[in-house]
Amino acid sequence: MINWGKVWSDFFIFLALTSNVGFIFSHDPYQLIIAISVNLLATVLKFGAKKILAAELLATALVADLHLIPATILYFLETHVPLAIGLAIGAAVANVISIVMLVIEIIFEYQKEEEI
Repeated sequence: MINWGKVWSDFFIFLALTSNVGFIFSHDPYQLIIAISVNLLATVLKFGAKKILAAELLATALVADLHLIPATILYFLETHVPLAIGLAIGAAVANVISIVMLVIEIIFEYQKEEEI
């Protein structure tokens, strides 16, 4: 049976990474808005998660948010565009770490199911 809450949570975690990488390559302001919006949604979905690595997943989401929020401000003020892109790259690194932890979480869940 599919756990739809997990599907949506995982979907937004993956979408956070892909939209952020899209901005890094395109430098499109709309892509940055999408990236920050999706990252914030992914963060909200991680609150209250009952996973083994829930705290670590939330921490990576917060790191990505704390990179993308100033990146958005700097990008739209056009004061430090290269710094904004650098911050977006930092957020992408946090998103990649989140994906790696998500895969580890899936492995833990499969091991748990095999033990039962």
